[in-house]
Amino acid sequence: MALNPLFEAFLERVAARLDPVEREKVPAAEAGVTRAAVMLLLRPAGGDGSGDGGGDAGGDGAGDSAEILFIKRAERAGDPWSGHLAFPGGRADKRDATLLQIAMREAAEEVGIDARQGGRVLGRLPTLRPLSTRIPLITVTPFVALAPEGAVPRLQPAEVEEAFWMPLAALRKSGHSATVRWEGEGGIRDLPAFASPKGPIWGITERILSQFLALTE
Repeated sequence: MALNPLFEAFLERVAARLDPVEREKVPAAEAGVTRAAVMLLLRPAGGDGSGDGGGDAGGDGAGDSAEILFIKRAERAGDPWSGHLAFPGGRADKRDATLLQIAMREAAEEVGIDARQGGRVLGRLPTLRPLSTRIPLITVTPFVALAPEGAVPRLQPAEVEEAFWMPLAALRKSGHSATVRWEGEGGIRDLPAFASPKGPIWGITERILSQFLALTE
């Protein structure tokens, strides 16, 4: 993929700030803990030629022309993240030898985008766990990749209701301009969230996004 030199420099800067991908194996089983991984897919603004990147993002840096892919999870009974906005990803299965393979496979299955086919993996963010004890014990490792040129989401309807790209600059500009009222162990709380055309980005996805935006500044 031939990229604008400024955009290429942005990607190189981001890659230098991410943790390296060491093809680490899926960690050994830990009692009751599930391993999962997600993929933060990037593209230049209007990367599919549609120009639907979410409107005026503001800013004038190379990174301001970058867009990131979100999904809205399908409504499913028993799924603690049913209907939430998220990054493509999911849980490990027996086919996955590494954490990266989890993220690659799940992104390919959920949105039909495989960064191994013309894309580029840039690195990874620290592994997180949900803060709520009401959520099943799970570790989530985020990876960041450049999507293949012209990649268009092809959704797996059983798991993904829709997918959309948002400019990083718009997310930085709006910041935590939304909240989600959530009832947890300590009562009802207003949690920080990023606004999007499809609803609030909150929870563990908000935490991952906040980490990523901080290193792209």
